[in-house]
Amino acid sequence: MSGTVIMGGTFELPAGGILSGNLSTSDAANVVNVPRVSNATNNAIITNIGGDANTLTCESNLTFDGTILNVTGHVTASLGLSASFLYGDGSNLINVKADHVVAEGPAYSIQFHDSSDGDLTGSSNLVFSNNVLSISGGIAFNRIQTTANMTASTTDYFIAINTNSNPVDVRLPSAALLANGQTYVIKDEGGAANTNNITVYTSGSQTIDGQNSVVLESPYASIQLYCDGSDKYFIF
Repeated sequence: MSGTVIMGGTFELPAGGILSGNLSTSDAANVVNVPRVSNATNNAIITNIGGDANTLTCESNLTFDGTILNVTGHVTASLGLSASFLYGDGSNLINVKADHVVAEGPAYSIQFHDSSDGDLTGSSNLVFSNNVLSISGGIAFNRIQTTANMTASTTDYFIAINTNSNPVDVRLPSAALLANGQTYVIKDEGGAANTNNITVYTSGSQTIDGQNSVVLESPYASIQLYCDGSDKYFIF
């Protein structure tokens, strides 16, 4: 059959028949086994719906303009993912092992936050090797100052006491709350401990060199303590 066929009804071919020609004047909406696309969207990638060979749709959340692939939603991969670079903060990445992170600085340098650009970096001034921490620079410890009775915090280090007005009691936290070997330095910065003593108490029945308390009673006196992480403090 050749020429133009215009029909107002249904045209059926017998089994095994073949129809060829130009369907330019029809959208072929009712031609079976010819997939049609729904939800036409500019640059959208076409996907199959429900395993039906005759049902295709344009995914508005998955577009490709020839240069950039845009995905709105999540990407799941069961195989490896490779890219020349990745954008984003990586906050939702899991199981990223340190073995796969490129370290900065010399061997054994500790990695820290670089204030200049926000990256991680390393320095020869901060190295941990053979279980030895080497620091080429100053160290700043936490320091608090008080004129009143107080209980030391687990985050304190230097405890500075102003004794110019009155005696001061310092109570240590339970050694069990501290790390084994954690230290305190308690110092009379007012210089009047001979008049206004500083008394250092332990928690409960714990001890400092076998005693429940130690008194600093000379001007500018100090005491250095470390604990066993259990129930005892020791002077060093």
